[in-house]
Parts: sequence; structure tokens; C-alpha cells
Amino acid sequence: MMSSYILLGDILEQLFKYRKINQNDIRFLKPQDKIIFNNILTLGVEKGCLRDEKNEINLLKPIEFLLLLEEHIVIDAEKLAKHVEWNEFEKYIAEKLKFMGLDYVSGYKHSRITRFQIDVLALDLVNKMGYVIECKHWKKSLSTSQIYQVVESHINRVEKLLKNCEWVTIEIPAIRKVKYFIPLIFTLYTSKIRSLNGIPIIAIRFLSEFFTKVDTYIDLLEIKKYDNRCYSS
Repeated sequence: MMSSYILLGDILEQLFKYRKINQNDIRFLKPQDKIIFNNILTLGVEKGCLRDEKNEINLLKPIEFLLLLEEHIVIDAEKLAKHVEWNEFEKYIAEKLKFMGLDYVSGYKHSRITRFQIDVLALDLVNKMGYVIECKHWKKSLSTSQIYQVVESHINRVEKLLKNCEWVTIEIPAIRKVKYFIPLIFTLYTSKIRSLNGIPIIAIRFLSEFFTKVDTYIDLLEIKKYDNRCYSS
């Protein structure tokens, strides 16, 4: 009688979908996959991404665990990413910005004169640079034309911010300390396009690296900087 095995990818997808798996399910992995899973489990617990209990394994930090998986094993990132909620994605980016010492505003909604919304507005007051961030949790890979539409929409959002900056400064006075704004699009997994029309499209696993080497990336990707006419030195 042939043994019935569960694929490692299916176990991981179940973990992301339900945020937990039964310990008994691990028994049905192939021997080599079981070794891989146990190694990942140990790393996940050490990093605070997983909690290993008596009867089940709980997923505590889905994005951090997804990045951990990408670093150590070959996985279908898109398949797992579809089970990550948008608000978890935005929260992760905000926490990273805070850790790096940047001021930020999440979910900014402007309703004066004209309406627009910004997922995350990050302010580097030391270098007088602002980042208008769009968090794109794509469920699947997009075509070039679809990505182009996303970029154009984000540029339009930035232009509205700049046009109405006097009103925005009433709610976010620190904007007056920013000389330039750079639009960014962060994605959950790597896009086939790195930049379009001067707007970088960056997988979140490169988030820290981008801000650490922002001057290099500005030149490398020919990133467009927008003057802030409300800047006050």
C-alpha cells in the first residue's frame, strides 16, 4: 500500500490561510520535507513569527515569516501572499519606518478642496525628504499595462498632495520641513518591473536596504523627486 504524503507547499499555504496547523499534519510530510519544515519551524519560533504549542503551530507574523521562507527555501511566494491581509502589509511597513527613525502617518485621508488618500507618508526630517508610499498587496502578478495604471494613479495622488500642501500642513505641520517628495510603491513580492516613469516598485524585503542606500537607488533607478512648494527652511 502506497503512503499518502502532504506537500510542504500545501502545509505552508494552510498555515497562512488559517494562521495555524495541527501538529499531526506534519507527520504526513515526506521525510526530507519534514526536516526542512522543522528547521523553518525552529527559525520561525526564534524570530517570533511562529508559536509552537502542544497540538498546533500558530502563525503570529505572516509577513515576517514569508520573508524568512523566501530567504531559506524555494516557495511560491504569490500563493502564500494572497492570504496576507492588506492592513497587515501596511502595518509592517509602518513598523519598519518607525524602527528606522522616520516619522510617518498611516492612512492619511484628505477631504479639503479635493479628495485623495495616501497609504503611508514617511518623513525623513534629517535629510529633508518625504516619501509618499503606496502599499500594493497584489494577489497575483500584474501585466505591464496594469502596473502602468497603478503608477499613474500614484503620481496623480502625489500631485494632489503637492497642489494642496497648504491644507495638508494644517494636519501635518512637519511637511514644511521636507524639501522633496519621492513616490514609492511597495509590493509584497518582487515585481518584474523595478521602476516606471521615475517611480520605484520595491518588494518589501528590500525596504530597509532601499532607505539605507536611497541616494544610490535614486541614481540607479532614475527616481523622480518632486519639489515641495510648501517647504520652509
